[in-house]
Amino acid sequence: MTIQRFAVLLVKNGLLFLALVAALSASALLTMRAVLTSQDVVVPSLVARRIPEAGILAARRGLSIRVEGKRNDLRVPADHILAQEPVAGAALKAHRSIRVWLSLGPRRLAVPAVEGESLRTARLTLEQAQVPIARVIEVNDPQGEGTILVQHPPAGEADAMGEGISLLVSRGPAGADYLMPDLIGRKAEDVLEGMRAAGLKVAEVRYRTYPGVAPGIVLRQSPPAGHRVSSRSSVSLDISKATP
Repeated sequence: MTIQRFAVLLVKNGLLFLALVAALSASALLTMRAVLTSQDVVVPSLVARRIPEAGILAARRGLSIRVEGKRNDLRVPADHILAQEPVAGAALKAHRSIRVWLSLGPRRLAVPAVEGESLRTARLTLEQAQVPIARVIEVNDPQGEGTILVQHPPAGEADAMGEGISLLVSRGPAGADYLMPDLIGRKAEDVLEGMRAAGLKVAEVRYRTYPGVAPGIVLRQSPPAGHRVSSRSSVSLDISKATP
């Protein structure tokens, strides 16, 4: 190959290289210009829509959608969009993507059977099952105090409750209510006998001296006179004793 021919090839290849560089530069410039001058569009509302419908709404405004993830939701049905970013009404450059998250629907919980258990045991069982307690209602019932009578929803797999499980709990059999009489100044022996006959529980008796008062007299009472009491109530008395 002569020097002259080699020079010609070098010139041709150099020109070709320069042409490629110029083409790439022009393409990048056009792309950058298209991005900078692309039109702002208003983001449509996609929440609660399925992906096909949401894709059509986004495409009409020159946008696309991109699914970022899925999570449980009580209100939005499964396979519907529960959140989007940017939010509806925001401005976004054309040809950009709207990020969306899909709903898996309510989380299904296995509700354990707690009927017949004590309220304390039921709380532990429900806590382990991650089932929240919405309300506890107490009623008089022959079953023991604190026994779970009815649960709603019943045992078995169920959708996650918005509020949780409701429990109907026994507070024991119904008993008569009394208005607490004035016991101060009465003989303690008669008072204690009357308490036992009425089914009232005397939880505490304190003996103390009191000048001028004979032994065995009620000095103080709790609850006070006029207070409503039942078999579930506890009564405490202060009773006089002989001076040492």
